[in-house]
This record gives sequence, C-alpha cells and structure tokens, in this order.
Amino acid sequence: MDMLDLKVFIAVAETESMSKAAHYVALTQPAVSIRIAGLETELDASLFHRTRSGAFLTEAGRRFYFYAQYALSALEAGQESLRTLSAQHTEKKLRIGIVESLTHVMLPSVIHSMKDQSSLMEWKISTGQSLDLALRTASGELDISFINQAFSPLPQLHSIKLFEEPLAFIGPKQPEFPRYRSLFTYLKEVPFILLKRHMPLRELLEHQLFAPLRMHPQKLIEVDTSHVIRQMVEQGTGCSFLPVSSLWPSGRDAAIETISLPEVHLQQSFYCVYSQSASDQILNLLPKLQAGIIAQVDQFRNSRDQ
Repeated sequence: MDMLDLKVFIAVAETESMSKAAHYVALTQPAVSIRIAGLETELDASLFHRTRSGAFLTEAGRRFYFYAQYALSALEAGQESLRTLSAQHTEKKLRIGIVESLTHVMLPSVIHSMKDQSSLMEWKISTGQSLDLALRTASGELDISFINQAFSPLPQLHSIKLFEEPLAFIGPKQPEFPRYRSLFTYLKEVPFILLKRHMPLRELLEHQLFAPLRMHPQKLIEVDTSHVIRQMVEQGTGCSFLPVSSLWPSGRDAAIETISLPEVHLQQSFYCVYSQSASDQILNLLPKLQAGIIAQVDQFRNSRDQ
C-alpha cells in the first residue's frame, strides 16, 4: 500500500461514497474502487459494506481507520519535517502544541513560563488535534504537547497524565428546549452535535457510553472542534457532551446549561507528551509547566464550585 491508497481509504470512509471520494482524491470512481479492492486483498479483510446508498466501514474498516490516519499523518509529518530541515532547531527555541479545546487552560501557564525563561529567544505555539500534535512531537517538530489522549503506538514519546475531568451533558439554556429524565429519550428525540468519529472524545463516547447502552443518537451532526459544538448548542441546535474543562473559566457558557442524567458518569484524561530525546533545558522546564497547569485547573475548579 502507498500514501494514495491510504488517502483513498480515508476519503471513502469519511464520505461513505466511492464517487464522492473520487472527487476528493482526483481519481475516477473505477480507480477508487480498484484501489480499495487492492487494499482489501493486501489486508485480507473487507473494509466496507457496499450498498446502493453508499460504502460503510465494516468492523475491520473501523479498526483500520485509526492506523490509516496514523500512518498517513506520520508520512505527511515526515515530508513536512524534511521541507523544514534547513530551519535547524536550537535550544533557544521552544515549540509547544496544545489541543484546541484546552488552550484557555494551558496558555496561562505557558505564558507565565515564557516570562521566566529569558534564555529562550523564540517560542512557537501550535494548536490542533491530539493525534496530529502527538505525531509532530514524536517526529521532533514539536518539543512538548498537551493533548487529550495517550497514543500507545508512539513508543518514542514519554507521556505524563496531568488531570481528569468529567464529561458534561449539555444543552441550550432555552425554555423551549426539551427536558427529559433519560439519556435514551434524548438519543431518540434530540439532535446530537458530536466530534467526528475517531477523535478522542467521540471514541470515548462510542465505546464507554453508546455501545454499553446499545443505542446511538438517531439525529447526528458531526463537527471538527469543540468550539463549534459550543456555538451550535448555544444556538439551540441540539445537545452534546464536553469535558467540564471545555466550559471553563466561567464554569459554563451563559447560553449553555449542564443537564444531569444518571447514565452519564464518564471522565476524559489529559496528558503532557514529549520526546525521549528532549533536551535538558526542556526537561527542566517541564515540572514548572505541569505545576502551573495543575494550579490553573484547581483555580478553575474552585471558581466553578463557588
């Protein structure tokens, strides 16, 4: 298999259509079908259920999707690393990655550390999804990343668990929004706004909530970021799940309320990851960054409880 095979597989998985995927990867539909058939032969597994209404991941396809994303992201990160090889990294530069949903928690500690590290002449802060940041850290493109999932297929990374936060079930603070006593009723009647499949929060919900309940949202809207989730819930589009930390610092957005349900008792973990080859300067900075983040978390928790 090659990069194009992976791109074709991911495009079909995300569009659930051979013809739509062909448009995204600039191939004909027959060429896409041939690529998928060749990939299935090589893997000795059926990756899609093919029906008149589209192509849908089998269990084997669902499992392979993460590794396809992982492999493709790693290859693309490697290409980018070679393109930027001329920009040599020195110990006077610190490159930090922060998962998008946690910038408001992590940045205060990072900024405070910047003020105390006069020997570091340049700081680079990147935001993105956890998998992308983890791969960029493993490749050496980033020095430290703060993410919401530990990735066991990346042995070249050290991982430190920072804190856990419960998931909140949220809806718009509007009188006309329905209030039910059971998650089952919400799953049947109300649109759910969730992150795309295979993102950490979505996988947590799929495996630890929906699968045990043997029920999934009947009306589903998939988005890329928790910021979009908050916006759509505020506007009354539907309900969702987010870590409590995503609703800080005010505890909850003015137009959003937390709905208490007995079925919802999940927690999401947050991690600091860094390369095994990190410099002494970075290793010396890590404890202060971690302590600052945990202090910031405690401050938000205390203000929420008051």
